[in-house]
Amino acid sequence: MKTRRLLFSILVPAAFLAAVGCAKLRKPESVQVPRWEPRDFAFRSATPHRNPFLVPFSAVVRGPDGAEFKTPGFYDGDGTWKVRVSANKEGEWTLRTECEDPALDGRRASFTCVKNPHPNQHGGLRVDPRHPYHFVFEDGTRYFAMGYECDWLWALDLGPAGGDPNLPTLKPFLDKLGAYGFNFIILNTYAHDTSWMPGKTGPDDYGPPGMFAWEGANEKPDHERFNLEFWRHYDRVIRAMRERNMQAHVLVKVFNKMVKWPAWGSPQDLLYTRWVYARYSAYPNVIFDFSKEAYYRKNESDYKLEHLKYMRSLDGYGRLLTVHDDKELYNSGAYDGLLSFVTDQQHSSYHDTVLKQRARHAWPIVNAEFGYECGPGGVEDKTYGADLPEENYLRAWEVCMAGGYIAYYYTYTAWDVVRPLDTPPGYAMHKRLRDFFEGTGYWRMNPADALVSEGYCLANPGKEYVAYQEAAKPFTLEVKGASGSLKVRWYSPLSGESADGGTVGNGPASLTPPKGWGNGPVAVHVGSLSSE
Repeated sequence: MKTRRLLFSILVPAAFLAAVGCAKLRKPESVQVPRWEPRDFAFRSATPHRNPFLVPFSAVVRGPDGAEFKTPGFYDGDGTWKVRVSANKEGEWTLRTECEDPALDGRRASFTCVKNPHPNQHGGLRVDPRHPYHFVFEDGTRYFAMGYECDWLWALDLGPAGGDPNLPTLKPFLDKLGAYGFNFIILNTYAHDTSWMPGKTGPDDYGPPGMFAWEGANEKPDHERFNLEFWRHYDRVIRAMRERNMQAHVLVKVFNKMVKWPAWGSPQDLLYTRWVYARYSAYPNVIFDFSKEAYYRKNESDYKLEHLKYMRSLDGYGRLLTVHDDKELYNSGAYDGLLSFVTDQQHSSYHDTVLKQRARHAWPIVNAEFGYECGPGGVEDKTYGADLPEENYLRAWEVCMAGGYIAYYYTYTAWDVVRPLDTPPGYAMHKRLRDFFEGTGYWRMNPADALVSEGYCLANPGKEYVAYQEAAKPFTLEVKGASGSLKVRWYSPLSGESADGGTVGNGPASLTPPKGWGNGPVAVHVGSLSSE
């Protein structure tokens, strides 16, 4: 007996013996995970597989209210499969794996969802059910979408040997963009090169990238095996955006960036989409976009619709889903009820196009490509496309005054040439736009151009109005149903200057821009906010 006690005390640490005490082991404490925080649950298998990426692996996740959903998992190397989960409600959660491999089937895990300690985390983005042309976070926080296109964002800090885990280039760039009010970034999952600046033109040219999405090379990829170092770097990019409460508008595919994609409708095609959802649907800051410029695939509407349904089937979180620029199917109504919002590119009739889109269907509308700001040398200083900063910026006002949202392009960050140290004039201009609209009840107002004698108007009749003119001049605003006087505040979109304009009441209100402001664009806010 003495020998057995001695052997036990050698093999088992003293701290463990103290925890056990004289009775039995305590029940292990549950893993605590902050609300909306993605968490990986890893499971190992020694079963030999010809290709572990082809092993179908998923988990059924159950929350504290009894609701459950199924989410795909993914192979992450070294005989390890993972399920990435995030919880949107505090309480006890469980998951149970499903797999044809017995070593991976029926495995269980549990965790406790606790309050998220970070005040800038608000959960997933949703379409506001009360105001369906607008967005709102899960916790009810209002969201004025102002995007930024940086297709090759994921390529920053990525080299042939892998990614720099500290993200020394990307993180300061994201901080700068956030400081200027940009709150969602449009980026590819993968892109190879551009036709207008092919090959390496300099150290700031990220196409072709240092690493490929699949094993092999872009010219001859193995579409059944993923390059894990590439995707681990992509994970870090999405996490860095989430930490800054910045939405990642992920273009799952892109058709004009020289990528050799799997054949449409093939098992490898489905595998790629499943892979993207398995790794990123748990992130509350991710928006999924079927592809950039989906119109490139003409006469394939059946495939697009079926694949979008497949994307929906992979998503247990209800993430926003959209398609970039597919006017034919948008206008036909084929996407109604399937997509969350419109992502369009429109290079003319900015205001009228949004009005027509709103009239056809009630959902948010984003003109994600209406112009490209040139470099500091003027319109000839460009990679692809170039507009003067003011011209590009005032198009954004036309879109927003129709109740739409915008995404900004800068010629030296939009595509594979990325100069994150540049600070073009459009950054500060667009910050003024977002600041102005967030000082209003924009989500309660609708386009009402008939209420002004000149220019554009948004109105919550009798309570609040915003009017805008491309060239300042006196005009009238028709006010009806006001319970008292409404305050008038003038605003210069180009300078950011504001001025008090007194008050107005019911009836035709004569409004004259402040003297000395010239004949440039002018906006005016009429009314005062009240709680919703």
